Amino acid sequence: MATPLAAVITGDVVGSQKFEKTKYEQLLAQLNKVLDELAGRYDLRFDIFRGDEFQVVLQQPEYAFHVATLIRLNLLAEQVDVRQSIAVGEIDTLRNNVKSSTGDAFVRSGHQLEEMKSELLRFDSSHDELAFHLGTTIMVLDAHLSSLTKTEALVLACYLSHPGESHQSLADRLGKGRVNTTKLLNASGYVAITAYLNYAEMLIKQHAGGSNE
Repeated sequence: MATPLAAVITGDVVGSQKFEKTKYEQLLAQLNKVLDELAGRYDLRFDIFRGDEFQVVLQQPEYAFHVATLIRLNLLAEQVDVRQSIAVGEIDTLRNNVKSSTGDAFVRSGHQLEEMKSELLRFDSSHDELAFHLGTTIMVLDAHLSSLTKTEALVLACYLSHPGESHQSLADRLGKGRVNTTKLLNASGYVAITAYLNYAEMLIKQHAGGSNE
């Protein structure tokens, strides 16, 4: 029987060394809050280390793109951006201290982050087909997320966190009017982003032994 695969996301905050102390502390609080909320929703584990770096492990790897997108959107809404390297592969040892865990997924994710230059999202996998399809198309997701305004990122994050809710319900959550909320959702490309995240989820399930197979 094949070993189930996991997803590892390794990331860091862009330009954090230039932040003033107050903004830096706010950033760390926001990052911790976002990861805590996602841990409750996706049963993930995470560590934040060296101040502005983080690592996330999902034993349900099909949700990796959802999680990485929500991390980025929530920080973009605070006018902060992050680099994230997603890898799907085997994990040899998963320790309580996530960053000291070992395995192919950790190696791939860490190496990719070191190699990243202008891009802010990358993907790799021990499955060649996954690496090809998602490693290529994630560049489009990266470019789109980079084009969003702070408010579009905020509204899209709210929508992805509450996908079954009406635009009116989302507007109430955001303290905005329904018409304005719908306009912002359309500007954020929410239909296309949802379709792409569902596509990535399906592909990872098919090739990596997703939990719902």
